[in-house]
Amino acid sequence: MNLSLIGVAAVIALRLGLHYAGRSPEGTDFMLVHFLAIVTIVFFTGQRLLQGDARTSFPDLMREGFKSAAVYAVIFSLFLVVHYRLIDPGHFTARVNEMVERGIADGQPEAVIRPRLEKFFTPFNYASMTFFTLLIVGAFNALAVGLLHHKVLRKFMR
Repeated sequence: MNLSLIGVAAVIALRLGLHYAGRSPEGTDFMLVHFLAIVTIVFFTGQRLLQGDARTSFPDLMREGFKSAAVYAVIFSLFLVVHYRLIDPGHFTARVNEMVERGIADGQPEAVIRPRLEKFFTPFNYASMTFFTLLIVGAFNALAVGLLHHKVLRKFMR
């Protein structure tokens, strides 16, 4: 769990640093950072388990790796809600206005597209989509890294 807290703190610091530098990541631009953070967290969670007991079972390796990834996903998603409500509250309004302008240029009526976009592009929806995506990535990584630990790296533990 400590690994998750350290990892998510580093990613939040990077995200805030980019925001204050005027380079806020858009959409999926930041997913590679999340992927690397989750792989690192899951890997070192498994390493710690194997160092404690080299006979740790595969389900235990997977379960602990997924728990660490889930903690990361929950904390980062909560951060996103806070970030877009307090730190950058105008972000979604600007995005909606930009999309409405493109829709109007394509011949769609503003009265139809604006309410749909405003209903969809909210901090809660963005954080929810990020949360579930990070959970899926975490589950996949827990499986893959658990197999790596169980089949390969266990042999090097003494």
